[in-house]
Amino acid sequence: MKFLRICSTALVLLLGAVIAHAQAFQDRSFPAGLGKPELKYHMLVPEGVTITNKKGEVYKAGQIVVVPGSNVTILESAYAKEQMKDTAFKSSFVNETSYSGMSEEKVRDYAIVSVKVPEGVTVEGFGKTIKGPSSVTLIAKKAEMEATPNTTPAESWNTMGGWSGWNK
Repeated sequence: MKFLRICSTALVLLLGAVIAHAQAFQDRSFPAGLGKPELKYHMLVPEGVTITNKKGEVYKAGQIVVVPGSNVTILESAYAKEQMKDTAFKSSFVNETSYSGMSEEKVRDYAIVSVKVPEGVTVEGFGKTIKGPSSVTLIAKKAEMEATPNTTPAESWNTMGGWSGWNK
């Protein structure tokens, strides 16, 4: 009986360690700062947002959009909260209403991402239309983001307007 209690306690501790490690890994995978050019970032299009790339392909909520790391900047959540006072910043933030009402605890599960919108790409949502060249700021769930090696040739990114994607 004592052995069973020790095993169950060890299992609970191990599970806790795995969850903590996964969260730490997720935070290290998307540190604040400029995206890495050798990576491409996979992000879930937020609810209420539509993205049209240069080729005319439309990506809607629930689909994955892929952006080269050179077009991505991950913002500190404290910086984003402070910048919400700036109307220019808010005008580029497509889902700022859902972000501004979010608790500090919940904010940790999200990344505030500023993405360069190249010429020919349009981002629409929440009553805003942002056409490239420009930038868009959005909140994305870290659990739904992924960064993988960028093996896409530069000319392919240029053809797509720096954005590509697929259905989830």
